[in-house]
Amino acid sequence: MRDEGQEEQLGFLRALRQSRAASFRKEIFPHFRYVFQSGFGLFISAIFFSALVWYIDLIKAVPVNWPADTVGVVVISLAALRAPLRTYMLPADSVFLLAMESQVLQAYVKPALREAIWTGVLRTLAVFLIFSPIYLRAPVTLDVAHSHSIVIMAALFAIIAGCNVYAGWSERKPASRLWRVGLRIARWLATVVSIAALLLKPLIMAIPLTVMCMAVVWLLWRIPARHALPWEKLIGEEEASRRRWLSFLGWFVDVPTETSKPARRVWIAWIADSLLWQHKWSWHFLYAKVFLRGETFGAFWRWVLLSCVVVIVSGNVVADAVIYGISILIGGLQLSELRRVRFVETAATLPIAPEGRLIAAAAIARTAGMAAAALVGLVGIVTGPFRLDLWLPLIAVGLLWCGWWMPRKTSKFTDEDDL
Repeated sequence: MRDEGQEEQLGFLRALRQSRAASFRKEIFPHFRYVFQSGFGLFISAIFFSALVWYIDLIKAVPVNWPADTVGVVVISLAALRAPLRTYMLPADSVFLLAMESQVLQAYVKPALREAIWTGVLRTLAVFLIFSPIYLRAPVTLDVAHSHSIVIMAALFAIIAGCNVYAGWSERKPASRLWRVGLRIARWLATVVSIAALLLKPLIMAIPLTVMCMAVVWLLWRIPARHALPWEKLIGEEEASRRRWLSFLGWFVDVPTETSKPARRVWIAWIADSLLWQHKWSWHFLYAKVFLRGETFGAFWRWVLLSCVVVIVSGNVVADAVIYGISILIGGLQLSELRRVRFVETAATLPIAPEGRLIAAAAIARTAGMAAAALVGLVGIVTGPFRLDLWLPLIAVGLLWCGWWMPRKTSKFTDEDDL
């Protein structure tokens, strides 16, 4: 009877995780059609084809001074180091499933860990296979590359990726935050050293060094006091993952967002404090703080920096123009989300007249948008073919969109527009 009861619990936990994963996909996936309708799909396609053309040209003739050794270590390390673990846990699990902790580990967490390991292995192998033609042709790695077996190296990188995911799971367990951070740094260093050795040194030297690095990390795991199952850590990571997905989708379509923790960002939040301390600037101050310390700031500037990187590596004037237009369009849509911010507008909590609220939101969006339009345009002028006849009109259109049209729509927004 006890075995039957335990098997029933294990079956329940497996089904619970599968149902939660299915519910999450059912919640998220329907919104992606709006993402692609917004032009994001065209932007991703432009990035893909630009990268493909650049990659083919690079394979045909790798420049003598092209740093294939450094690039290889960086890209493969980034692929192997990533160790997310999607458990779909909820805050109530630490109460209602605590009595079944050992069963949760066996039937709930281990399947998630296996999926994460396979994902990490496949991701790392894909990156290595993409990099291997460059590795075999680049002058700086030509000699060492032809002395290595690509199959053996792929197997070793797959093992490193799998060990990284498992190590990422183990470094969540220590009770001390200091130990968690220390173990993560040790894993990063061991991984980078191992990958650099496998790429750039003879395998007879690199393999023992890799084994030694893994052994050191394993020994470090054994030292700190650990939780059997880090409930709070896993629940916090799942909440953060859901917020990131919903925040991303919120750029393109209204989705139910969850409460997010404001970031401090002392290095940039002081800008809001520099506003004049007068009553007429109250809404500007509030919206500046919301933008600078909220999720929109990080998402918007990551998008802008990604656009700058794509413009830098594109090398094609037409592609740069398309990328600039799409990036500024979508960046403006991100900033327009400030109009949906709501405050408790009562005399007891916020004694400010509501009339200037949307005008202030539009002013903050205008400032950030025009800065981004000028930045991406300046990057295109400096790093690409010097075509002022193309870039000056593009920047003018971008400034018009971010400085007039998008703020104008933001300032005239009404609650009925949500319907």
